[in-house]
This record gives sequence, structure tokens and C-alpha cells, in this order.
Amino acid sequence: SYFGRVNYDFKGKYLLSATFRADGSSKFSDKNKWGYFPSAALAWRISDESFMGFTRGWLDDMKLRFSYGTAGNNNIPSGQLTQLLEVRNTTWVNNFGSYWASTSTMANPDLKWETTITRNLGLDFTVLGGRLNGSVEVYQNSTKDLLIRFPTPGTGYIDQYRNMGENENKGIEGSLNWIVLDHRNYGLSL
Repeated sequence: SYFGRVNYDFKGKYLLSATFRADGSSKFSDKNKWGYFPSAALAWRISDESFMGFTRGWLDDMKLRFSYGTAGNNNIPSGQLTQLLEVRNTTWVNNFGSYWASTSTMANPDLKWETTITRNLGLDFTVLGGRLNGSVEVYQNSTKDLLIRFPTPGTGYIDQYRNMGENENKGIEGSLNWIVLDHRNYGLSL
């Protein structure tokens, strides 16, 4: 694996983070061995802008953020590229025992990385001297080339790992935290 990251902060107001990851896996053939997974995040601290001056008495912090990133999955057993043989034991009348037989899973040399793309847009805020904070976030996650163990009846094998299908999750999340008591020795937040 190779990994690189760059962060940039301009006056604490404009924030940028960029990441690039390259992963190699022996579970895939040479043409699909490497997966490349970039990501980036941007944030804007709106509360530090001059046009937000009217909120200084009650708004402590407000930040708008956006992120986009990819991640890979190679979570399959090793040995799916070529057909493997395994020892099978049986008892013969003449005590001649084990023999080689192919595994029950059919090989697939065309397997490649399962990839998930994540997109987030969020707003974080803190008000009333830090006593109330929260966030609202919209997200969308898309996964393609799912690594699935697929049944293969009529082939002499039970199944085969394949890249097939897509999945998408999206929604809105929110959180709110109220600090009711903030004492040196104890506290209470909801």
C-alpha cells in the first residue's frame, strides 16, 4: 500500500484535506491487482466571515463541510484466481486412499476491487457559549462491483466469487448536544 495526504488551512477559515491511497492485493490478477482510492474534504468556517458579525453574541462556531472519497474492499478468500486442487480422502478396498480433486468454488481470474464512493455535505454549529452544539449531514454511499459468492449450478462447482451488483445508501443525519451542567468535578449533557 501507498498513502499520501495533504492538508491546507487558510486562517482557520478555509480547510482542505486531500488523500490518495493505492492498495495492491494478491487476491486479484496482475491487471486488477492495484486499486486507487482518492478522497478530498473541504470546509468553510462561515462564522469567521465578516458578514456574520451580527451573530457574535450567540453563534460561537458554524462550519459547512463537503467530502468525497473512495475506498476498496478485497475481502474474499485467497486462491480465487486459478482452480485449486485439494486432497480428498476416501477408503478403497485395497487401502489406496487420497486423491486430488478441484475445490467446490470455481476460479475467476477477472475479479477486481469492490469500490465504495462516499459523499457527505454537513453543517456543524456551536451556540450559546458552547452549551449547545450539533450537526446536520446529508450523505450518499454507492458501492459497485460487489464481491459476491454466486451459486453456479450445473457446472460441477457449488459457487464462484464474482463482481456483480451495486448498492446505494443515502440519508440525512442530525445530532444535538446540550450541556446542562458544566462543573469542574461533574457535568451533565443531553
